[in-house]
Amino acid sequence: MTAAPDGAGPESPTASARSTALAVVVRALGGAYLSRALDEALGSAELSGQDRSLAADLAYGTLRRYLSLGAVLGGYLEDPDRLPPRVRAALCLGAYELLHRGTPPYAAVSAWVDVVKAGSPRHAGLVNAVLRRLAREAGDEGREGASDADPDAVRDLSLPPWLFERFVRALGRAEAAVAARAMLAPEPLWLTALRPEAEEALTAQGCEVRPGPDLPLPPDVTGAAWPRSLSVRSPVPLADLGAFRAGLVQPQNPSSLYAAKLLGAGPGELVYDLAAGHGVKTATLAAAGARVVAFEVSEKRARVARRNLARLGLEAEHVVADLTAGWPGPEVAPGDRVLLDAPCSGTGTLRGNPEIKLRLEPDDLPRLAARQAAMLRAAARSVATGGTLLYAVCSLTPDEGVAVAAAFLRSEAGFEPLPAPEAPGTFVPATVGAYLLPVGGLDGFYLARFRRTG
Repeated sequence: MTAAPDGAGPESPTASARSTALAVVVRALGGAYLSRALDEALGSAELSGQDRSLAADLAYGTLRRYLSLGAVLGGYLEDPDRLPPRVRAALCLGAYELLHRGTPPYAAVSAWVDVVKAGSPRHAGLVNAVLRRLAREAGDEGREGASDADPDAVRDLSLPPWLFERFVRALGRAEAAVAARAMLAPEPLWLTALRPEAEEALTAQGCEVRPGPDLPLPPDVTGAAWPRSLSVRSPVPLADLGAFRAGLVQPQNPSSLYAAKLLGAGPGELVYDLAAGHGVKTATLAAAGARVVAFEVSEKRARVARRNLARLGLEAEHVVADLTAGWPGPEVAPGDRVLLDAPCSGTGTLRGNPEIKLRLEPDDLPRLAARQAAMLRAAARSVATGGTLLYAVCSLTPDEGVAVAAAFLRSEAGFEPLPAPEAPGTFVPATVGAYLLPVGGLDGFYLARFRRTG
């Protein structure tokens, strides 16, 4: 059991879960990646499975709704910015429990007063007063679905207004609101099953398994049954799953799997996975039988990708290369299929990376778009005549999506757009390509396909 600071008595397990969540949120607000901060904290905390889940939900839920929680708490505080970061974060965590998690008010208020008292005793009275008043007066404030036709970006969607307007430009106002609201909700554990026996192995270990979404492919793309997405509720951490250790599954959002399938790669085809990162799509493409060469600028990420492929029992070639520095050279043969999932703002992944919206600035987008455009031009030079090029970003801004794709078509002779995926409520068509909405636990993506004609 974790000892409380400042000489206080030992904490209860639930208090430890809340203290862990508080430490994680403070780190994330200070610049750390939320997922990494949480993994590190849970690795050192002696928490039960239930309390690990509580700490994770508190940390993610609070940061997803941080702006809206701050807006609500602003009505109860004279100068919230003058509070110590730990106290301000504790108030947001307490407000999240009261407004969105459904914790009984007496339990939430008492618990957060104790947590704050352990580290900042002089602020315990303030936290008690604010959370008690919030519990009395909130009413419908935190009720899910309490919305209007023209939501307020901060209070209703927990988005910076400028970023919501970017979503509106790409998706339209109604779909932008749908996307923003959807990314406030948690997602299941998504696993890509590479073989049919994966589901049996997961079920045998006590997992609840459901099929992932069946996202429609354009008519010219043949979809294979495997790999496929599974929604999994596991009684043990991922690393302890026999299916994971046996290389039957890998963590992957269905949107990421869909992007790999949309490329349409078949057995024996030469496929380039550009900006491959940790090689999740590399593995998916290799599992489909393609001859995959993964290009990544970071040797560290390439090493992670190699280890993952070894765990899965798959093969692909990994090359460390900078796509913006004269790539491809003459040694790179034209590929049949080329996938560029370009580095981006990540605004389609705010469900899993909510800290992004607290750091991203409008001036970041032109810089990102310029890099994406340069990478797309380089990718085009690696496509064989008649081959397919897929441009993908997990972003919902027009700057990084349709604007980059449309400019590419204007400047690059010899490429034509291919049909975009269609499904009302799931895809929003653009002048080139389409946006995949982050609904039902999906990540948001922009996707555009091109064929090299000459």
